[in-house]
Amino acid sequence: MTTMKRIQSYILSGILAITAISPLPSYCQDFIEIDPLFEYPMAPEELEGLTAKSNYLMEHFWDPMDFKNKTAVDQNALNDAMNVFSAPLRWADKSKADAALDKLIDKISKNPTLLLQFTKAAEETMYSPRAEVWIDDVYIKFLNAFVKNKKMTPNRKERYQSQLTTLENTRIGNTPPVFTFTGREGKQETYMPMSTMTLIIFGNPYNTDWRLARLKLETNLQLSQAIDQGKLNILYLVPFEDSNWESQVNNYPDKWTVGNAPEAGKLYDLRLTPSLYLIGNDGKIIMKNNTLDTTIKEIFQQLEK
Repeated sequence: MTTMKRIQSYILSGILAITAISPLPSYCQDFIEIDPLFEYPMAPEELEGLTAKSNYLMEHFWDPMDFKNKTAVDQNALNDAMNVFSAPLRWADKSKADAALDKLIDKISKNPTLLLQFTKAAEETMYSPRAEVWIDDVYIKFLNAFVKNKKMTPNRKERYQSQLTTLENTRIGNTPPVFTFTGREGKQETYMPMSTMTLIIFGNPYNTDWRLARLKLETNLQLSQAIDQGKLNILYLVPFEDSNWESQVNNYPDKWTVGNAPEAGKLYDLRLTPSLYLIGNDGKIIMKNNTLDTTIKEIFQQLEK
């Protein structure tokens, strides 16, 4: 069965009614033959509502897979299954989703090969730049299981441990890591959360997307007024070593704090360019790695509180 036909059947089950408010994943538009690992279950028609259907699929999605007799599986097929699984995962009750994930991880943790393959599939569908939606809290569950597994070699763990560290450092609601950076005048400065809402921008000054975003920030009158009134700070940082960074930022607004922070680039989750972090008055992360427009909207909502 083609990916498209399988997804169409899935939609008919009622679970992907979310397409009324969001487009189908891009992979649904590709007519690529993928032999599924198993026949994907469908929620019973008598279940009403997206949450109820999602809860059912959380509990039963992996039931058809024979974990005991599987030493390894086709990675592309597993990626496909994980992608389909991630749809109801987003709409199920958190308790149901957590229980299903804990059950799944317990099964695959007994087989290092499967654990590695499932972690790769979760990375591809929930964390990588190609993922339709990032689901960090779920991916963290796979990462924790992977790095704690005694059968995994240190070399295999290193990459995933690095991802786990940055994701744990930058969870929504957590206090962001403290770091040092070099300011415009060459002085070493330290960032730590303060009592003023702060927009931290990790950006590449040579990047066209960032230049367009910068123009939008600089010309937003409401943002400029918030900065003038001391209600908002903007901290722009180049998160990599660059001997010419100062020449690239010499015309940035005087009221922005600007600097070079390679250390921060290793501590923070920077999957977007630019990567935006909004830190609240309480020093906690309100939002991260979202679009500029969405971040600006959140700033205005915070200012109105």
